Amino acid sequence: MQALMLPITMLTKQFFWFLPGNFSELPTLIFLGWLVYYFGFKKEPLEKIKINNVVLLFLLIANLVQLLTMSYFQTKVARMPMTATASPGVFHAWLNFTAIELGIVLIYYVVFFNIKTDRHINDFFKVVIITLIVYLIVILLPQVVASRFGFIDGWVNLVGRLFEQRWPGRNFYAAGSYVTTLRRVNGLAPEAGYLASQLGIVFIPPLLAALKNRYDYFSSAEHSMRKYRYLLAATLVTLLFAKTSTGIVVIGLTLLLLFITGTSTQKKQYLVGYGLLTIVGALGYLLIPSLRNLLDQYIFQKSGTSNRIGGTLGLLTTFIHYPLTGVGNSFTNYFLLKFVPFNTRYNAEYFAVYSATGYPVLSNAAGWLAQYGLVIVVPVIVYLYHKVRAAFLIRRQIHDLSDAQSCLYKTIIDSFFYSLIMYFVLSVLIFTWSENYYFVMFFFYVVVINRLQKRYL
Repeated sequence: MQALMLPITMLTKQFFWFLPGNFSELPTLIFLGWLVYYFGFKKEPLEKIKINNVVLLFLLIANLVQLLTMSYFQTKVARMPMTATASPGVFHAWLNFTAIELGIVLIYYVVFFNIKTDRHINDFFKVVIITLIVYLIVILLPQVVASRFGFIDGWVNLVGRLFEQRWPGRNFYAAGSYVTTLRRVNGLAPEAGYLASQLGIVFIPPLLAALKNRYDYFSSAEHSMRKYRYLLAATLVTLLFAKTSTGIVVIGLTLLLLFITGTSTQKKQYLVGYGLLTIVGALGYLLIPSLRNLLDQYIFQKSGTSNRIGGTLGLLTTFIHYPLTGVGNSFTNYFLLKFVPFNTRYNAEYFAVYSATGYPVLSNAAGWLAQYGLVIVVPVIVYLYHKVRAAFLIRRQIHDLSDAQSCLYKTIIDSFFYSLIMYFVLSVLIFTWSENYYFVMFFFYVVVINRLQKRYL
């Protein structure tokens, strides 16, 4: 299962719409089936499942608070105007929240029972790199070609119909797939920005960590880091063809992390390289109309940001009004229609979509605060603080060690830091934060840090 944990999570298409949350996706059911097999057919003792009482209590309290909060606001909002699309209903919203909690527990134990040794740790990152290579060659490269030329549209549309996650009711896929409709690369995600977040949070951190520590996941011998540089460059170029501001943020953050974590010699090389890229980019902007249009549309003259800005302000205002418990999972629509500044609503997307079907959460971070409140967000932050602190202490303990084992640990910890930086910077924007591949990567880091804590702290 170590070799399959991440690859199967890439299949995010929702085949079972009648099931809540990520249980509508095939990977979650595969994970559930594996755990049943592990404890049923292999006759493993259930005592192996060690449930932390504090974590269990938190999950139960969070679930109860969400249920009571949603029940309260369902009753309150029902007596107010503008309630046609106020909420999905208490039971449906509570079921989706419960599914998120169960999915978190499920994936933690799948990772826990599959990552037991240093070889498992290294092999997991091998699979991450191999998955990225296959993803680039089979999915993303054809999409890059299709974003510019039409001769490969048939293949891209076939992959889209079979595996592309799609938003119901949106016209992003009218020509057969997202790429052939909008000529923007999206991988298997529902939109280009979601692909950018996936690449930035899941795949780029292991590449950055390997380059920083000169650690080759495929060999213990001293090898060139060239293949990781090529993979990183290919990933960043692909993000340009996604034509999304999220992709630009990921590119900028990646280049910044490369510079910050480089040696003094590398920093000089990066400065020269970035300077040359700036010159080439400036010349391209002046001489190549398509590049100029891309940069204008997504950086210099970006339009359509009013909904995102207004939605974020509306979520923060909702949080200020209900800071302790929030308003409940998926219950923000009424409050957004109430609190979003009116001067941000005068655009086609608001009148055509949001005013008719509901105002979505357009900032993960603001959405967490508005929906879940301090009673859930603060314990999660405290938990993350303890994991980050433990990782720092372990990193300090092994800083001067240069054996292969210590180098592996340093690489994993650095990748963890990079992933968290990417996740929280991008959380001001919107992506599906609860996808299985984010949980698999996060709990991989957690499991490794927990094991290293016992050894070094």
